[in-house]
Amino acid sequence: MKSLAWLVGALLAAPAGAWAQNPAVQPLDTQARALMWTGHADAATRTMREYVAGHPGDQAAVLDLARYLTWSGDYAGARDVLDAHPEATRSSEGQVVLASVLAWGGLIRTAQQANAAPLAADPNGLLPNYAQAIALRQSARPREALPYVEAVKRARPDGKDARDLERSVRIRTDSLVALDYQHGSDSDDLERSQPTLRAELAQGEALRWTAELGRWNYRAPLSSPFASLTGARSLDENRGLVGLRYAPSLYTTLSAAIGRSSIDGGGTTLWRLGVDQRFSDTFRADLLADHDRVAASPRSLSLGLDRTSVTGHAQWTPDFRWTGDLWLRRDHFSDSNNSTDWNAAMRRAVVRQPGIMLDLGANAEHLSFDHNPGHGYYAPDNYRRYALTANLYVGLGEDVGLSVQAGLGRQRDETFTAWRRANDISASLVVGIFSPWQLSVNAGYSERVLNTGAYEGRSWGLTLTRRF
Repeated sequence: MKSLAWLVGALLAAPAGAWAQNPAVQPLDTQARALMWTGHADAATRTMREYVAGHPGDQAAVLDLARYLTWSGDYAGARDVLDAHPEATRSSEGQVVLASVLAWGGLIRTAQQANAAPLAADPNGLLPNYAQAIALRQSARPREALPYVEAVKRARPDGKDARDLERSVRIRTDSLVALDYQHGSDSDDLERSQPTLRAELAQGEALRWTAELGRWNYRAPLSSPFASLTGARSLDENRGLVGLRYAPSLYTTLSAAIGRSSIDGGGTTLWRLGVDQRFSDTFRADLLADHDRVAASPRSLSLGLDRTSVTGHAQWTPDFRWTGDLWLRRDHFSDSNNSTDWNAAMRRAVVRQPGIMLDLGANAEHLSFDHNPGHGYYAPDNYRRYALTANLYVGLGEDVGLSVQAGLGRQRDETFTAWRRANDISASLVVGIFSPWQLSVNAGYSERVLNTGAYEGRSWGLTLTRRF
């Protein structure tokens, strides 16, 4: 999105006449704008920050600095600049800049409130419509952003900034078909291959039909305690689900799906029910209930085990820097076993620069089962894991991005005589982020607990998506 930022910067920069009013400082702020024009975002931001520090009353420069930080993904820094210079946001232009910061940061309600007056005053204006589109595309009903995208296109016919905005909204609103393949193996010599065809069909403002069809394969050595009871080394599962997602408002999503899983002629009904609610700009929660097979190993599958699960997730974002997550899951297994799993994580945005984002945090997980029946899945009485985490995103171009997640941790259950390491790392490369065709390639290595209790696993996969 860097080129879009430069183009919008050209539109928003203060008039040359205003710069010339103070010849003594003209080179510094003019230089910052020229650097942004030519793509040197870091240097432009540093230069404009230096200028604003010496000239806090220059509202045009304050607003430009806030824009530069926003385009770099540093929403917290942009908000700090505006909070430190409240007079800059009293104008209509300042309100739009504030709305843009809030919109890019995902504060949908607050962004619309800040943008309401400028949009009402200039309903065909480029910048208010741009800010409104950015806010609405992140809502549960992203198609409501499309009229504002059209307004931006009318204001900037054939403009690259308008085209880029349209592309960024369309990836949330388009229908799609995706062919996904995931492969995993672990230190218990188990392997799984999961090719899946998925589709989503958008209908109207709020409804999306969903479908998935897969033929998954699970393998284990015949001598393994996790081998199938049928005596076969390999076991195949055919599965399919159809469902829908419906958004009754900008802040609520309801979902449901039903399907069937078949192994060697034996069938199991699959179902999912979910709700995702954004209660405010700082707190959201989702709840998922689902019924599926216990696919930990060929043994658990050949036993015909299934489970019914309820998973709750709450996310708290008190500001642009901190994010906290809490997951709580309760499973009931068909062999009369039950489990409780909770996971808490906190992370902080520590780097926000053009093309680079880094979050650091910590994670804690506890998992317990009523008992261990020995039916081919890991069932500890008291599993614990604590880790430091890092999440890195590197933009390799307008349409290519690399994300890396890593954890450095320790783990233990009731069978351990001491704490063991529990480290992991995974990466995903996405090509065609804003394009009709998108390819995603992922790989990972983990030393933490897996489905059978194995403490080492590898995975890789790829997904080819076509949007239309």
